[in-house]
Amino acid sequence: MKETSTSKQNKYTTSIEWLPILAYHKIGTQKELGITWITPSLFEKQIAFLHSEKYQAISPNDLTEAIFGTKPLPKKPVMITFDDGYESFYTHAFPILKRYGFTATIFMLTGYVGKWNFWDARLGWKRFKHLSKEQIIDLSMEGFTFGSHGLNHLFLTIQPHKTIQTELQTSKSILEDILQKPVDCFAYPYGNYNSKITQLVKEANYRTAFALTPSTQITNSEIYHLPRMGIYLWDTLKTFNTKLRQTGEMKFWIECTKNILINRLTYGNLIRFYANSSQLTKV
Repeated sequence: MKETSTSKQNKYTTSIEWLPILAYHKIGTQKELGITWITPSLFEKQIAFLHSEKYQAISPNDLTEAIFGTKPLPKKPVMITFDDGYESFYTHAFPILKRYGFTATIFMLTGYVGKWNFWDARLGWKRFKHLSKEQIIDLSMEGFTFGSHGLNHLFLTIQPHKTIQTELQTSKSILEDILQKPVDCFAYPYGNYNSKITQLVKEANYRTAFALTPSTQITNSEIYHLPRMGIYLWDTLKTFNTKLRQTGEMKFWIECTKNILINRLTYGNLIRFYANSSQLTKV
């Protein structure tokens, strides 16, 4: 009987005892409501710190190979990820990362390539532009990895089956058409997923998927809900160091708990989503 890729993966039980997977959103100077942005100066301090501590950036593919036992990770690995794919990544984060010899993984909202973030229901506030096709190609040529973040930044667990499939499959196809190479990693919008969603992610031929709940150990059973630690507006170098698990377990778990609570607060976007839908229905 022919051995499937899933059965091959199940042979491996390699456990990654500790890998910081950092989740960013926007890097910029334009103040806004919300906590998912940080200034370029703070971002540079964080990246400079990683460089001084001799961390090495890895990609989702590197992680997959390590979990399934085909390639070891470097001594001090870190995965730097960005959700949404804002243009500010190209103008602010990219030069800083390149200066210090780091790459990152960008989870692109493919329904908004080159467009403004009208998917965000924060009415009456500033809008931000997403990466263009040309910028995506340029970053890919520089060694940056792209994954999908869906088409429209939806709460997938409340969507009809067909909509979920479209979000997963069409977003993948759009990116692959731009990059002219396979795209096999996904990040759940709002970190929102369940067992049904992870199964559909597998069926859409993604190899990995990322959540927004931090943890310490990573095994092959978590390959479709990999833990990430969010980096927020109020983070100092001290809390950043704590999130790297370098200042003691108690402080680390406090930061983990804060991350989980912050992620739960994003579900308030559901209220704005339904409010917007109601207004659009009346028009």
